[in-house]
Parts: sequence; structure tokens; C-alpha cells
Amino acid sequence: MAPNPNPPGDPGFPHPPYPPFPPYPVCTRGPVGPPGPPGPSGPAGSMNNTATCFVYAQLAHLLEQLIVLYPATTLYVFLSGFDPWVFTGLPYQLYQSAEGTYGGLFILDNAGEYIAIPLSAIAALQFETGAVYNPAITYLSEPAFPPGCDTNQVTAIHDYVGTLTGDYEFDFESHVWSTGPVYKNEYGMVVQADVSGNDPAFLPTTHIIAIYPLPAAKSAEAEAGTMRVKGKE
Repeated sequence: MAPNPNPPGDPGFPHPPYPPFPPYPVCTRGPVGPPGPPGPSGPAGSMNNTATCFVYAQLAHLLEQLIVLYPATTLYVFLSGFDPWVFTGLPYQLYQSAEGTYGGLFILDNAGEYIAIPLSAIAALQFETGAVYNPAITYLSEPAFPPGCDTNQVTAIHDYVGTLTGDYEFDFESHVWSTGPVYKNEYGMVVQADVSGNDPAFLPTTHIIAIYPLPAAKSAEAEAGTMRVKGKE
């Protein structure tokens, strides 16, 4: 015989079914307590790691070195506007404000007259004919760019230029263009020169509007020229 699961003295087995217990009424919500104290403030926001600002930081880093490495060599600074579109002089100073994290104005010494140019206006740089690329020049490494349209563009230019071989033309927002092979391809900066680094042109990627291969005839003409970067006469 199966054991009786009911406790001793329980008269019935099995028990008859019981009706379900009615639900408890919902209690009213108590009053809202006072707000807690505010938490500590987070770090200040910064745009220094955005891709567009990185291009300017890369340019500033380059200019600081050109001032030291080419102090007596005339530099052509090609601008993003049509008029004026170029200034010349000796690389003199990168001017930084008290609030700035790096310089925002590049200053040329044009025979004792100083020309201040915002970094945002610089489309290309090239020294007078005969200059050779200095291998001591360094570049900033790629940071962890935040997602954004500027990141898409800066990284796409870098990756695309890395696939190029032969002579190419880079066109800018003004009537300025640069021709020749790619000598160096850094994030935010392209350098065009021959394999020996002769007549280097430094091209910030901010103002590039087109990149395309040169026909053989135009490529030969470009190589025969004394400067890679050109503009209106």
C-alpha cells in the first residue's frame, strides 16, 4: 500500500479542490522622495580628436618642423580662396593663442613684412624649386576618430590614396592643383615628390575636391616643371 502523504490525523485523502484566492488590492503609490545630490561633473568636452580638427593638428605639427628645418628657404603657401590664392615668404612662426592647444595662424616673413594665414585657409605648401624632402619630418599618428562625416572623408582619402601608383593630380577648392607621384600618405596630409624627395608639395586633405590620374603627356609635362603645385597666373 502506498504511504499516506497527509499528516497524522488528517481525515481526508486526497483533499477536495479549493477555490482560488482573490487578488490583493493594488496599494496607492507613496510620495516621491527628494532628489539625491548631483554627481560629479564629467570631463570637459573636446573637438581635438575629431577628424577635421586632426587635419589642422597635423598641419600645425608639420609647420612647426618646416620652420626649424627650412628657415631660409622661400615657401609658397597656396590658399583655398581665389584672391589671394598664394603668399610667399620664409616660414617664421606658428602663432598660438593662450586658449589654444596648438597654433592657429601660420606666419610668413616676406622681406620683413609678416603675413598671418589661418590654418583653415591653407590648401597646399611647396618650397621654391630645388628643395628636398627632409626625412627627419614626423607626423601625428591616427587617433581613435569618433564616428562622423569628417571621419568618413579623412579616412577614405587616406585609404584611397594608399592604393594609387603613378602620377596623379590633386585639385583644391581654389584655382590650385598639384601633380606628381605620391611620396607620403599620412592621415590628414599627402606629400607629392619624386622618388628622391625633390620639390615636395605638402597637401592637407581638408580642401581636396578631386583626385585623378594624369595622362601620359600631362604627366611628362608635370615632371618637367619646376614646381608641382600650380595656380592661376
